[in-house]
Amino acid sequence: MGGAKLDLVIVGGGPAGTATALYLQHYAPDVAARTVVLERERYPRDKYCAGAIGGRGLRLLEDIGVRAHEEVPSLPIHAVSLHMGGERWVLREPDMGCIVRRLEFDHALAREAMRRGIEVREATAVTAIETSSDGVTVRLASGESLEARAVVGADGVGGIVRRSAGFGRGSLRAQVIELDTEPAPDDPPPDAIHFDFRYGDLRGYAWDFPTLVDGEKMWCRGVYRIVNGDTDDVRARLATFLAEKGLDIGRYKLKPFAERGFEPGSPISKPRVLLVGEAAGIDIATGEGIAQALQYGALAGDYLARAFEDADFRFSDWPAKVQRDSVGRQLRQRLLWYDRFYGKHRPRLEKELRRTPAALRLGMLQFAGKSMGAAGILRAAAETVPAAARLGLRAVLRMLGGRANSGSGAGGHMA
Repeated sequence: MGGAKLDLVIVGGGPAGTATALYLQHYAPDVAARTVVLERERYPRDKYCAGAIGGRGLRLLEDIGVRAHEEVPSLPIHAVSLHMGGERWVLREPDMGCIVRRLEFDHALAREAMRRGIEVREATAVTAIETSSDGVTVRLASGESLEARAVVGADGVGGIVRRSAGFGRGSLRAQVIELDTEPAPDDPPPDAIHFDFRYGDLRGYAWDFPTLVDGEKMWCRGVYRIVNGDTDDVRARLATFLAEKGLDIGRYKLKPFAERGFEPGSPISKPRVLLVGEAAGIDIATGEGIAQALQYGALAGDYLARAFEDADFRFSDWPAKVQRDSVGRQLRQRLLWYDRFYGKHRPRLEKELRRTPAALRLGMLQFAGKSMGAAGILRAAAETVPAAARLGLRAVLRMLGGRANSGSGAGGHMA
């Protein structure tokens, strides 16, 4: 693009950044032609993540003709396995989504963007973002500077865009550690994603997800812990979880990372600067992120197309836009669950969930992007509303109020 001023720079070449570019190209191809996506590393680069993508997220991509998950090895998800309150059970729902390796999936998305004429620069680190009344300067580690009309931060928890633009650190954070192992005798069904909530003093969970590593069927296992001012040792938690399966943590490569939760009311935009994906915040209750990143990208692509059409780069209504969209509604629902489940109501809530699985099925259908239909909502309400009333769970009641299928994706380490 030479020295010409760009329309947009997207910092971060993961699902949020690439989806933003793809949807922008769908709505405003002229703007996308003057857009560049900057990826700090060179593809294929690994991203620590268990790689589950719900059906809603896949359909978001399919809506614009992108089938990246079909270009890479994947495993289908047809069930959710749970260990809670001393019991273990499996809930089945066909075609909920799939599991991919981010090493392969992110690369496939980037290739699709490039096939559509979007410039993607690999191995391009950003050192600073400077905004002014008439544009943005993006400074690169190479010494080069890019001039653009606006910038999108899709560069995750510790991204340079958040830091350079002066956004706060946020209070909802999680620590995660994962690894890949061979199968173990008590593993869940190979088409199920398993969540282990046995550890009542852990603000989080352990997990087992099936995965493919270089074509070999293995299991991605890990511990997700919401940070709450304590000093809980995540590695020790994972070591205990693995030992119960006869696995020695010392035999495997550990992959630690952090996550940021969505906080309603916290800034996610400034003049000429927009945050998407984990830079804006994902679901702190479960840590899901891939399809939420795709949701952010789909919404941002449309939003940016309108902003460039109107030449309005204040972006002051971006937080409200996110809140009104399905991604914002889902994130607020999950925040309500987080407040309840990881608080004093947890024992009672676990008991209600065991005897009222309809609430769990609501979450599964939302993950899969499937509509319950009127009859399904009535059946779920017959089970769930009495339990919700006993516990005062507004989140359940809001989901039953027509939000069970809100039209876009989910997935996480979920992600």
